[in-house]
Amino acid sequence: MAPQDSPGASTAASESQISPLVLIVDDEAPIAEALALIIEEAGYATLTAFRGPTGLELARKHHPSLIFTDMMMPQLDGAGLIAALRKDAAVSEAPMPTIIAMTAGGLQRIQRDGVNGILPKPFTIEDVEEILHRWLPTAEEEA
Repeated sequence: MAPQDSPGASTAASESQISPLVLIVDDEAPIAEALALIIEEAGYATLTAFRGPTGLELARKHHPSLIFTDMMMPQLDGAGLIAALRKDAAVSEAPMPTIIAMTAGGLQRIQRDGVNGILPKPFTIEDVEEILHRWLPTAEEEA
């Protein structure tokens, strides 16, 4: 059974507008929820979508600083999501968010899709923290 198509917002996202917002788009709810927990523990706000179209809608509405997207999803896969976001950025002149592709394989194709980084599945807490530290400012850096 597929997870419901409504987005999930973390407590951190609703309580704090200070920390950068991270959007997670993955059709596997346990993976998305585990990733959100790691990111929130690192001090960042999260939004979660379990389908590509919902992820695109959230990205357009909330303008996250970083997006983790699964590359293999039904309806709208990661490559389609990235292409739509690039088109939006070109038309609106809004900055393109940092994109981190999540995948269990197919790295050569993903690199052609123009992502900023890759989070292999399965991932570790350290893998996620390394990406966050590389691409997002810490609370001390923002102050």
